[in-house]
Amino acid sequence: MTTTAAPTGQGLSGSAGTDVATSRTGTSQYKKARRRMLHLAQAQGIERCPYCQVNLDYQVSLKPSSAETDHVIAHAKGGQDHVDNLAVCCRRCNQPKGDRPAPKTKIILAARPLKTSRAW
Repeated sequence: MTTTAAPTGQGLSGSAGTDVATSRTGTSQYKKARRRMLHLAQAQGIERCPYCQVNLDYQVSLKPSSAETDHVIAHAKGGQDHVDNLAVCCRRCNQPKGDRPAPKTKIILAARPLKTSRAW
């Protein structure tokens, strides 16, 4: 009884070249939703990132302050590429987030005087 190994370059289906990884963010559905969401955000006057309050740059991409679409429910957790599941934030907040929930917005608390051990 002889066994033969599958030739290299063939995927699980047995045909060569069919197991090509595709980019989810390269799909036409995501690109349309992203374009529409960025257009809506500009029309609504959203100028600042909701998480860190930096001014969003809609004109130039790949900068820390560039406007990006963020999935409210991560795609890895069942979220869809639809305008209802997208929000706009800066690249600096979106990139490290991954599939984690959105960070809490910064809350500035009223400053309290420091307690000291001496009465001045």
